[in-house]
Amino acid sequence: REDFSRYRSLLQSIRETEESYSDSSRIIFLLTEADLRYLAENIWGAQSVLSQWEDTYDLTLVRWNKRKEWSPWNCILLTNEEARAHSKLAKPEEAYGTVFTQKVKYRHILGKQHFASMPKLSDYMNKNLKNVNMPLPSNADKVMFGGVRKKEETLSLPPLAEGAM
Repeated sequence: REDFSRYRSLLQSIRETEESYSDSSRIIFLLTEADLRYLAENIWGAQSVLSQWEDTYDLTLVRWNKRKEWSPWNCILLTNEEARAHSKLAKPEEAYGTVFTQKVKYRHILGKQHFASMPKLSDYMNKNLKNVNMPLPSNADKVMFGGVRKKEETLSLPPLAEGAM
């Protein structure tokens, strides 16, 4: 049996924050502790995307764009301190710059690809996100891996953690 207590606490914290937005945010209420664990560990690498801090008790998933509802394709894994600073940004794309923003958007694509295949979210997405299109950036290899890969290397999604479903 796996211990999801950290992710249970994180899920509750995100839900409370989302309720405070009063903007009909719903996706976080469809997710489980296992879903949040997958998102944090497999999509974000279990560390702050800014500082690479790895203590999960110091990390949180906040909205990337605070004007859009929280979702696996509109969040960012940061330390609590970084999250407070991030929440003050009107336009994170401008504050962080192009390369960092592309790294975040790539992870959003991975999150959307994974969670869109889940029946509980695919129904929601079909009803509410009809015109959302998130193609993989043409320079994803450079953005995510710091340069051009050798021809024989392939881009692959992170492995699914056991118990994540």
